Amino acid sequence: LVALIGGPDQVLARGRDALAAREFKWAAELADYVLATDSANAGAKRIKAQALIELGERQINAIARNYYLSSAMYLLRDLPTQ
Repeated sequence: LVALIGGPDQVLARGRDALAAREFKWAAELADYVLATDSANAGAKRIKAQALIELGERQINAIARNYYLSSAMYLLRDLPTQ
């Protein structure tokens, strides 16, 4: 699927576009496609983490909020700060 879209860079570009359009679930899904083929891809981790943070901040359910935010922090834990 990543190759069909045009490679990881193209998928991540579309993921950034989805974040800008506030389509957070789609951004996370696109990042997941890249992470499925390259689990160490820092760009994909950042996009997915940002999408999860945005989703978590909009949750009223405490368990869902914790899941989103904890998952985002897990993705960002080993990445250098930008």
